[in-house]
Amino acid sequence: MTKKIIIACIGVLITPLFAFAQFWELGIMVGGSAYNGELTPGLIDMKQIHPAGGALVRANITKYITVKGNVYYGEISGTDADATTAKNKARNLSFRSTMLDIGANCEINLMGFVANSRIYTTSPYFFIGLSVFSFDPQAFDSVSNQWVRLQPLGTEGQGTPRYNDRQKYALTQISIPFGLGLKHNFSEHWNIGLEFGVRKTFTDYLDDISSTYVEYDYLSHFSGALAARMSNRTGNLSLGPATYRGNPQTNDWYMFGGITLTYTIIMPPCYRF
Repeated sequence: MTKKIIIACIGVLITPLFAFAQFWELGIMVGGSAYNGELTPGLIDMKQIHPAGGALVRANITKYITVKGNVYYGEISGTDADATTAKNKARNLSFRSTMLDIGANCEINLMGFVANSRIYTTSPYFFIGLSVFSFDPQAFDSVSNQWVRLQPLGTEGQGTPRYNDRQKYALTQISIPFGLGLKHNFSEHWNIGLEFGVRKTFTDYLDDISSTYVEYDYLSHFSGALAARMSNRTGNLSLGPATYRGNPQTNDWYMFGGITLTYTIIMPPCYRF
């Protein structure tokens, strides 16, 4: 229900702007997706970039202002196998998650952009907006030899009596997308572009890692043996709340980037009497 409400609010905000569009663009994005969090050794782990794609629609209000709606889909992942420190390698955590991003953005065309104008045919731009995204982190369990969903397990004690201040995180949340791009109108109706955008989230659980360990036996008793195995993969079962699994002071990020190809629909002039 929350997801539907947020999407409806985005629609209410951008619909009036779309009504003033001088021309529309409908198209696709093909590229990649990645994330930044506890399981990235730096800003981004190049080994963990995955194919991504989606659809987009642009309403060009003026030559400098464009409103874009997008639906992007990709995957993010991370692993301590790529860590550069012995401490993180010993933590031995990993995850993967699909990402569905539904967003509305305002693009500022720095040099102006008008389809088939012969003048404003190429422009760099920057954008900022609001997105609704869904995710569902999983990890591979070597005992059952299958991928398991992590959020229902409460790997950091969520939902247990001793850690009742830790609540299970929502799998649908909002983010703030922003980034840069370059667009070019190469024929009357066709445009090609490059775009890279990051998403600031308000959660530290894209990778299911944020706070401290929970006592192995306690978690196994209240949440099950699978939750305990997925929480602590160090081999040291004595770890507890005095030892951090992640950094609760920072939130996770995710990114989409790639090539866009759009088809322009030029609106007929609106005459007023």
